[in-house]
Amino acid sequence: MMNFVATAAGAGIAAVILVANLQGGPLPSETTRAGATLIDPMTTAAVAPVTQTPKTSPTIRMIDLRSGATCRIPDLGGATAQYTIAPLGPDCQTSPALAQIVKWRQTAEGTLEMADEHSKTILRFMPGDGVLYESFYPAEALITIVSANG
Repeated sequence: MMNFVATAAGAGIAAVILVANLQGGPLPSETTRAGATLIDPMTTAAVAPVTQTPKTSPTIRMIDLRSGATCRIPDLGGATAQYTIAPLGPDCQTSPALAQIVKWRQTAEGTLEMADEHSKTILRFMPGDGVLYESFYPAEALITIVSANG
């Protein structure tokens, strides 16, 4: 049995070396290669580059797991250390918790705070495991923030 294992292992190693040597060899010159299509750089330089469609701005999706409400908003790039107006749209109004939000900010600790018009904290989020953010304040809030792109 040991002879079989040694023979099989030796044959496998030899096959790997052979394939590596075959793949690593230099290619024949383009002028001597049979059936090769040569590319004329003068012709290809005149071809206009393909324009890419502009990417949409990154967005996130807030999901209220209690009410089932979901709303799409611009990425958190607009959140700063100072409260700024949170760009929550009308689809966020179907969530009792999200309907109260007017402002947001991102703290130095990495949490995201959302407040009412008087800057009273309504929701507080921390970076999540498998989601961008998950609510931790108040304890009864079950809201996650996920990427809406891709």
